[in-house]
Amino acid sequence: MSAELAQLLEEVILTPDQSLRVANETQLKKLSNENFLQFAGLLSSVLIDENARLEARILAALTLKNELVAKDSVKASQYAQRWITVVDPASKDQIKLNTVQALLTGEPRVANASAQLIAAIANIELPRGEWGDLMKTMVDSTNPSQPENVKRASLLTLGYICESADPQSQVLVSSSNSILIAIVQGAQSSEPSVAVRLTALNALADSLVFIKNNMEREGERNYLMQVVCEATQAPDTTIQTAAFGCLCKIMSLYYPFMKPYMEQALYALTIATMRSPDDRVASMAVEFWSTICEEEIDIAYELAQFPQSPLQSYNFALASLKEVVPNLLSLLTRQNEDPEDDDWNVSMSAGACLQLFAQNCGNYILEPVLQFVEQNITSENWRQREASVMAFGSIMDGPDRTQRTYYIHQALPAIFNLMTDPMVQVKETAAWCVGRVADLVVDAIDPQQHLPNVVQACLLGLQDHPKVATNCAWTVINLVEQLAELRPSPIYNYYPALVDALIKTASRPDNEFNARASAFSALTTMVEYATDTVAESSASISTFIMDKLGQTMGLDESQLTMEDRQSLQELQSNVLTVLAAVIRKSPASVESVSDMLMDLFLKLLDKKDASYIEDDVFYAISALASSMGKNFEKYLETFSPYLVRALNQVDSQVSITAVGFVADISNSLEEDFKKYAPAFMSVLGQMISAENAKRELKPAVLGVFGDIASNVGPDFTPYLNEVMALCVAAQNTKPENGTLEALDYQIKVLEAVLDAYVGTVAGLRSTPAALFPYVGTIFQFISLLAEDPQLYGEDSTARAAVGIVGDIAAMYPDGSIKQFYAQEWVTEFIKRTRSNQTFSQSTKDTARWAREQQKHQLSL
Repeated sequence: MSAELAQLLEEVILTPDQSLRVANETQLKKLSNENFLQFAGLLSSVLIDENARLEARILAALTLKNELVAKDSVKASQYAQRWITVVDPASKDQIKLNTVQALLTGEPRVANASAQLIAAIANIELPRGEWGDLMKTMVDSTNPSQPENVKRASLLTLGYICESADPQSQVLVSSSNSILIAIVQGAQSSEPSVAVRLTALNALADSLVFIKNNMEREGERNYLMQVVCEATQAPDTTIQTAAFGCLCKIMSLYYPFMKPYMEQALYALTIATMRSPDDRVASMAVEFWSTICEEEIDIAYELAQFPQSPLQSYNFALASLKEVVPNLLSLLTRQNEDPEDDDWNVSMSAGACLQLFAQNCGNYILEPVLQFVEQNITSENWRQREASVMAFGSIMDGPDRTQRTYYIHQALPAIFNLMTDPMVQVKETAAWCVGRVADLVVDAIDPQQHLPNVVQACLLGLQDHPKVATNCAWTVINLVEQLAELRPSPIYNYYPALVDALIKTASRPDNEFNARASAFSALTTMVEYATDTVAESSASISTFIMDKLGQTMGLDESQLTMEDRQSLQELQSNVLTVLAAVIRKSPASVESVSDMLMDLFLKLLDKKDASYIEDDVFYAISALASSMGKNFEKYLETFSPYLVRALNQVDSQVSITAVGFVADISNSLEEDFKKYAPAFMSVLGQMISAENAKRELKPAVLGVFGDIASNVGPDFTPYLNEVMALCVAAQNTKPENGTLEALDYQIKVLEAVLDAYVGTVAGLRSTPAALFPYVGTIFQFISLLAEDPQLYGEDSTARAAVGIVGDIAAMYPDGSIKQFYAQEWVTEFIKRTRSNQTFSQSTKDTARWAREQQKHQLSL
């Protein structure tokens, strides 16, 4: 059986026949689903079978690893549960034994795959207190006396375990001493093997988050910093690069400890390394300074928000500006030779770092950069010209606005000249620089003096090389958005010319360097900001879009190559985005063509491979529903099957778009939605509890409950119990781990619960008896929100929360809920919201009204 599985794995990797490969992959998945215990055991047998082909052994480890981990947290949890419950202890031990045996083999690629598999199992078992001897086995295997392959494989495994673990993992924090000893041992200059040193440094970068206790002890910290600094001077450039990667992460995690190391070694060391002829090493030294700037920008923001914060900035960037910035400017001239080569290089790293220096150091950046610009902007060498305009664009955010405006006025003529430079690289960067000015300092573009030239430069650039056209389309977007505040916007005078040029760019046969898609994005923005004064231009866009959609639908897709089909789908997606904007912008003109539009949309959804554009079609139909209001109801019967099909694709993005569409329909139909509510509420309830649902679905569904409740009013009462139970479950769920991603998701869920409560309270305003049993639950949630600065510090969230407090008070004038308003936190929360200087007037007014309602309740 194991030999047959090895044969199947070989064919997956080695067969040139795509259909045979897919069939074999399907067969593997079938084996896994039918008998996971047997499948996992067989894969681990293939992994240690030295008679099997190398490719089969590698794929055996990776296949089992992929049956244990998943990016989607719901799927990952299901996989972990399967391992815990389906695989018996004896089989687990055998699989783990086989995997460790394969790890310590002399074949490096098998060892690499085995390291990933061990980390996947460890990720499930270590938090449960299982596989207790793993860390000791790995650490012992890094002993200097061990063979090179054993040390490298064990360090690799430690790195993978740290990389995939929860940053709050107590198991790894408690093992940090032994992990650190093992890793530092491998990273020392006394380690003869480059492969071992490199693996140790990469493992160190992954383990840094777990060694806080060690970093707080000066002796251990000094030793660690010494080993890493020595590694930056290694003769091998891959080791140098990895060492600088560690320094970046150390600076990011442990900035408060870094002052003595900066003074004693890191200033001189990183500045010298920026001059390295090796681009990768120089890039990492630049990255180190970018990390410093990011930390100091964050600290400055934190101190501005919370002056009592204990954080302190050492101003490393400002203190070193005179040494670092000239090196950055010099590195800007090490661009890629080929204008179409977009690979990240040291010149791009330097540009990104310069932007961070400008944000961090403000006006202090001006003198060295402007001197460089002045000396090089008219140079005969294209590299100097491109570098100077890149440098100028990089300081558009940070220095004083008046200063920036003054220097922009001086530099614009030279930058306009570079828009017609013979070198594509120079034109592309000049267009980017003008876009930065339009985005960040638009008031430096005088409508009479400068705007005509800026528009002219864009018109020329849109017909130029696709990279130049992409940046010019972005510049147009910035001009339209930023000048919209002026009444009337001076950009409207240029709408006809800009629309014509963008239509030409959008008509390119391909989307090279994203030029065509960028032109469609710019057309979308122009529609969104259009007024009646540019009605003719808006009509031109509408005509072009409808013609384009018609052309794409007239093509016989069966005759197209795979590449051409992808290009067509991309084009249809772009067209639909603009069309949705047109529909939303002019709802009055939609009614007469709504039948034709709906017919087109349904034809697109009927296409054999509609999945690529399905999301965009729903977005456009959503715009149509919002524009038509109650009149959209006539399409619901025909459209509902498509909508239900999309809602049921719970593992796809389209289901989230479809949930948003349900909200739009309920808002369009208002109280008339009640006849459709039972069917949709049933589907939504099933979706939120589906095992394979995308996790973003939960906040989307919770939020839509609020929309439905506010529209159907008292008719929402039958669903109240179930919806409240789901909300309570959601508000009591803790983040799954300590990562930023998990914490952000938790905030999204809580905001969606708030939306559900806001809609429910609004919908049941006339039937307070129905809401009465749940008032305590809602107050409990608001108290939770009032303790979380990430929630109560957000203007719209605070407004909704104090609004609920006021709304509920107004529903019960009989004193039956008075006790909730006597709680100290309610008074404190309203007061804090009312006095927050950063909040909008409407939020402060809502808080004042809530305070009046509270006073009234307490007087009952």
